[in-house]
Amino acid sequence: MFLRNNFVIIFLFIASCQPVELLQPVQIDYSKFKKINISAKEISINTLYDPIFSEENIEDQIQNPPIQVVLSWSKENISNIGNENKFIINIIDATILKKQIEDQDANNYQEKTIFEYTVSFLVEYELYNDSGFLLANVSVESSRSTTSKKYISINETEIIINDLINSALYDFTEESMSLLTQYMREYLNT
Repeated sequence: MFLRNNFVIIFLFIASCQPVELLQPVQIDYSKFKKINISAKEISINTLYDPIFSEENIEDQIQNPPIQVVLSWSKENISNIGNENKFIINIIDATILKKQIEDQDANNYQEKTIFEYTVSFLVEYELYNDSGFLLANVSVESSRSTTSKKYISINETEIIINDLINSALYDFTEESMSLLTQYMREYLNT
C-alpha cells in the first residue's frame, strides 16, 4: 500500500511538471528597414537628447535603449551619395516610459493594475548647401505604446519591450521616408 501511494504521488508530481517555454528575445534587424539615400557630401548625426531619469523612464534598465536603436538605424540605413551639401540628423527625443495604470477592462478576478510602455522618437533632418544655407528641413515624430500584466517574467518583459521598440522604429522609418519624400524629394536618390 505504501509503495503504491508513493508511486501515485511520484507519478502525479512528474505529470504535473510542465516544460518552461523560453521565448527568444526580439532582435532588431536594421537591414529589413527602408534605406534612405540622400544627395549630400557628408552626414552628421547630433544627439541632442538628454535623458531625464525618473521613476517612469526605464532607459537605464534595458539592454538596447531607444537612443542606441535610432543611432544604429541612422548609421546603417542613411547613406550619402554626392559631392555637395551637408545632411544633419538631430536626435531630439528617444525615450521609453513605463507607467503603472489601472486596467478599466479588468473583471473581478483579474489584476487591476497593469504597466503601460511608451516609446517615442523625435528627429529633425536638415539639409544645407556648401555655403551653409538651409535647403530643406523635416521633423519626424513617432510614438507607440503597449500594455502588459504587472506580474510577468523578466524574459517576457524584455520581449515586450524589444518588440515595442522594433515596432516603434518601423513606424518611425515609415514616417521618415514619407516626410523626406514629401519635403526633400529632389535630394533623395531612390
